[in-house]
Amino acid sequence: MIRRMRLSAWTASAFALVLMVVAGPALADRPGFASPSGNITCYLEDDWDRPLPPQERSFVCLVFEASWTPPNDYGDGDPTCDLDRTRIVILPPDGPATERWVCHGDVFWPIHGAIGYGSAWSVLGFDCQMAETGVTCQNARGNGFSVRRAARSLY
Repeated sequence: MIRRMRLSAWTASAFALVLMVVAGPALADRPGFASPSGNITCYLEDDWDRPLPPQERSFVCLVFEASWTPPNDYGDGDPTCDLDRTRIVILPPDGPATERWVCHGDVFWPIHGAIGYGSAWSVLGFDCQMAETGVTCQNARGNGFSVRRAARSLY
């Protein structure tokens, strides 16, 4: 039994290493975290085609299940989506947070470990707190948001 547990842990570690090698910088350059429930995933955004300088990156949180509905906007000028859609909150480094839907097919979101309730997380001027009532994040200018399954607040 102990041997299998060690083998499983080794297998999981090897899989994570292979994922990092195969995905390369695309995932490694996207620091972030997930809520303990896994319903909220947050990370430092980047442009897939052209990497952005760190000071130009926005911070985003995906909320997979929620009872609130953002405006019918997918960020591309087209109000329709015949694929999957997920709520997203975007916090730029120097402005207020916005919300929209992201329209997508099969996507592998950046994988991040969960941080516990009561934890704080910071990167490049973005500061976040994880609480049982949701995630609250703020940029260096004092703009931010709070999101949870039941509601959201943008400021």
